[in-house]
Amino acid sequence: MRVISFLFTSALILAIIGIGGGLLAREFLLTLGASSVRSALTVLHRLSRDNLQYARQCRERGGVTADVATIGGVQLRFVDSRNYVIEVICSQFQSEPIVVEKYTLPLFVKKTPGSSGIIWGTDRSAIQLEVFGRKQIVGVENEEIKSYAGDSISLGLSPISTCSGYGYQCCQQETTAGVGQPFSGVNDCPKTCYSVCQPRPIVLSLNTDPFVDEITRTTTAAPGEAVTFNYVASYEENQPVTVTLDFGDGQQQTFTTLSGKASHQYGCPNGGCTYAVRLSVRAQNGVEAALTPIMQLKVAISP
Repeated sequence: MRVISFLFTSALILAIIGIGGGLLAREFLLTLGASSVRSALTVLHRLSRDNLQYARQCRERGGVTADVATIGGVQLRFVDSRNYVIEVICSQFQSEPIVVEKYTLPLFVKKTPGSSGIIWGTDRSAIQLEVFGRKQIVGVENEEIKSYAGDSISLGLSPISTCSGYGYQCCQQETTAGVGQPFSGVNDCPKTCYSVCQPRPIVLSLNTDPFVDEITRTTTAAPGEAVTFNYVASYEENQPVTVTLDFGDGQQQTFTTLSGKASHQYGCPNGGCTYAVRLSVRAQNGVEAALTPIMQLKVAISP
């Protein structure tokens, strides 16, 4: 009995030590990450006052007129959730800032999605760092470097950046679908930038017998002749799908497999009819295959 009690007490003490050590490590990493950003902001502050070297580079790019300030501002901009740069913005070349220095957050420290960095100035501009659920805000307001706890304030202004710079993803329209509303304020994929991209079903082939002309995507059949359709699709393993083959004459056939075959006769006794055939694939979660030319063809009934 004493042995069991000793083992239980030892395990409890080790668990408490482990949990405490983990919490201390989390606080240390968060402090280290915030310190890294504050150090970069110190460089940003210095650049806001001493940027003659970069003003010269802006002028060398050409196009600067006498009534326009050469330097449009300085900023700390994230390119993804851990890597960020210090940049000088040329007034007349704002989409092509000059990169001054590059930084990386400590391991396990990430910027939360929604903001892309910090613009030096009087207006509030901040980012939120996170380590295993623990958060801290670091930013600038009234040209002073400041830190705030957790979710205590709004983050304010952000530099224009890429989708990954805001912590989001560019979804590839043919293979993935975005969740929610697209984030349009990015400079690389404004129509397809989402917080999450999920896989789409993909149609690999849709063929017929008689054979379809691959250039015109048209197959020709005689009146009353059966046309056989074959399709192959791809999706995540063991995930159910619904495949619908629309024959173009008001009739459809539904499948629940990623490959299938169907025969169909078209009611055009005198010929001269053309029918638009379309294949669609829908996953159980509602995501559909993106419509591509390979999913469509025409059936022409010869006179």
